[in-house]
Amino acid sequence: MTGITQGSGSKPAHVTDQNSSSSAATLAAATSVLGDAVKAIQSKSGNNTFGKGDNEALIKLIMQLIQVIDDKLPPTEPSKPQPKPLQLTRQQDKAVRERFDIKGALSYEVLDSKKDGKLSAGDTLVISGGITGGEISRKKLTQQDVKAINGGSSTSSDAQQQLDANRKKWDSLDIDDYSFTLQRNCFCRGDAIRPINIEVRDGSVKSATYADTGELLPDDRQTNKQSIYNLNADGLFNLVEQGIKGGAAKVDVSYDKQYGLPASIYIDQSFQIADEEMGYTISNFRPEPSFTTLMVGEEDGGLPPVDDPIATTLAIGEEDGGHHDYK
Repeated sequence: MTGITQGSGSKPAHVTDQNSSSSAATLAAATSVLGDAVKAIQSKSGNNTFGKGDNEALIKLIMQLIQVIDDKLPPTEPSKPQPKPLQLTRQQDKAVRERFDIKGALSYEVLDSKKDGKLSAGDTLVISGGITGGEISRKKLTQQDVKAINGGSSTSSDAQQQLDANRKKWDSLDIDDYSFTLQRNCFCRGDAIRPINIEVRDGSVKSATYADTGELLPDDRQTNKQSIYNLNADGLFNLVEQGIKGGAAKVDVSYDKQYGLPASIYIDQSFQIADEEMGYTISNFRPEPSFTTLMVGEEDGGLPPVDDPIATTLAIGEEDGGHHDYK
């Protein structure tokens, strides 16, 4: 998941150890002034350098404290000019919103931190909105981000085309009997991340067993749409398609070159939500041979052969099938 860091404050860089002595002098002077003012206020007499009455003394105290601090503190460095927002194209805007899941009342701007007048790695994405309408998060764009925004990596339409092509390849092979190992990759515990051996017959999952123990998982596909028993080849393709059409912030899929079957799937529904990503690894795929029972004599696909004629013993004179007259 792409990391997004919150903005944070920091101490001015010009406040260093060399200012320790001046800070100490400032504190001592301020303490002395404060002590005199307190005495004047308590005595409520005019025989002091702060004037008459506690109000006047308090005002003079504040003014003198301000003057002491101004005299002792080092000069403030001028603030650096903030980078200006970049003007993105409509295609770039769409890519930014898709990649970083900027929807609804959320808004954003990309600050030209590189000051080169174009979208570059190192520029700052600032996302605003929510209840206050203020800044929610900011992040430095990476080279991969810039490539994706500029159209150099898979968009949702490209991902759909890849899915369609590999699904067509799989369908063309007409494989109904096969097995593979599936493992979830998520912020989960226990059985949820144990590898599972899945056996498919006639296109439907026949059994699902834990790879480490051989324990059979219960078939709950009738009551659970996310049942492991729904994850045959079609189920894996459907997972990818749901991520694409559901507007997931990120869908990364690798496909087996020979069979077209997904080999790994990673879906991040939102960059703004932590730990909801889900991944799947598919390994040990093995198509099972199909067997056909043939009748004896049908090995060549024809009818059973006709038996050879049985030999017959003929009487003398019947070789030609006729009868002879005997005189």
